[in-house]
Amino acid sequence: MRTPRWGSRWSADRVARRAVYAAYMNSKAWQDKRRAWYARWVTLTGSPPVCLVCGRRWSVRSGHLHHLTYQRLGAEEPEDLVQLCGRDHNRLHDLLDASPSWRRLGCEAATIGIIAMLRRSERAARDGRELAS
Repeated sequence: MRTPRWGSRWSADRVARRAVYAAYMNSKAWQDKRRAWYARWVTLTGSPPVCLVCGRRWSVRSGHLHHLTYQRLGAEEPEDLVQLCGRDHNRLHDLLDASPSWRRLGCEAATIGIIAMLRRSERAARDGRELAS
């Protein structure tokens, strides 16, 4: 479970919600949901998923699924989840958690915007490495 940033004040209600979320993330139900999400992806696309930011191969074992909404937590629809590698999931949350502006947009809109921003920076870094070669 993510801890509050230094200096932030989480309400007792938010701490309780985070504890419920952390318990769910460590549950068999969540692991089953991840496996079902992966199987559905492969069935629909015919190929394994990749991180939406960097393009690294996503796996049930090491990949992360980010929630676009927490409205159906525990009963997520496949469309509620997007695949990211651990590094890019952490980067997304670092930006989202640090910025009231992103949070005001709502989880889904902020996630889409941050992923687009991270993809641009990933592409720029890759282009810079290619030019240096």
